[in-house]
Amino acid sequence: MNPHLKGSLAGMLSAAFYGCSPALALLLYALDFDAANALLYRYFCALILMLPLLILWKREQLSLPLQDLKNLALPGICFALSTLFYFISFNFMNAGISATILFLYPIFTALIMVLVYHEKISFAIVLAIILSFGGVVLLHGAEEGGMSPIGTALAVASALTYALYIVGINRVKIIISNEKLTFYLILFSVLTSGLYIAFAPGTSLKIPTHGQELLIIFLLGLVPTIFSLELLNVAIANIGSTMSAVLGALEPVTAVFLSVIIFHEELSFNLVLGIALILLGVLIVIGSQRFKAVRVPKIIRRVNQLIFQRPHRRWRWKS
Repeated sequence: MNPHLKGSLAGMLSAAFYGCSPALALLLYALDFDAANALLYRYFCALILMLPLLILWKREQLSLPLQDLKNLALPGICFALSTLFYFISFNFMNAGISATILFLYPIFTALIMVLVYHEKISFAIVLAIILSFGGVVLLHGAEEGGMSPIGTALAVASALTYALYIVGINRVKIIISNEKLTFYLILFSVLTSGLYIAFAPGTSLKIPTHGQELLIIFLLGLVPTIFSLELLNVAIANIGSTMSAVLGALEPVTAVFLSVIIFHEELSFNLVLGIALILLGVLIVIGSQRFKAVRVPKIIRRVNQLIFQRPHRRWRWKS
């Protein structure tokens, strides 16, 4: 298969599979599982499924030096907290809207780089913030009675902690394979969920006993976790991280679609427009660096050529 086509299909499938997690979580909630238990079993199942992949196929050694483990701790905890906040938010708001707010993480990542690491703020980031804020306002109007403040805060916290994970993991100076990194991120998520169940008031460990519960847990561990992460690796290897991130826009779209189909959530004009504005803002941030580095010089050269060298020709867009 053509590498570009292979990477594009893998990126789209990865995003669509990850977008299934809200629907599967809500199915588990309907069986009296809370967010922490759903996450604990999701990641524990994924951990078990990854062991044959790492040991038998990839021939990986699971051990890590203590210093590398310490370096991974903070981004690993941020990753775990992000999924925990995300799953808890489903109790307070439409899962599709929560998934859309989570997709704000590239904007938060850009803001962290500006505020903490003093990168220059670009027009693209300012425009993206304005569009995304407008999208959130429209989402607020799309929810009957307005969006829950608690649910919104949890979804924003999920996006922020995921952005912190991205910044942190890119600054960790260790050599590790993608699969091994995924294994340790899942391990941190299992430990974080277990600690939450042990110490958070009003929650306790629930043991799955029925076939339906076990099936949903298996699907949670396989589809939005193992399948999604491995396909993302394939996409990045074939089309790069920028294009893979752009295709990630299918995540909230899938979540909204499943919410409408399975749980009969209302698909209003405000909801569609709000999602579109947020996705547009995020895509502007994702593409801004590439646009500035590649497209702008080409446009400037072409305009100069048209104005100063061939003024008699008319502008034509090339497909």
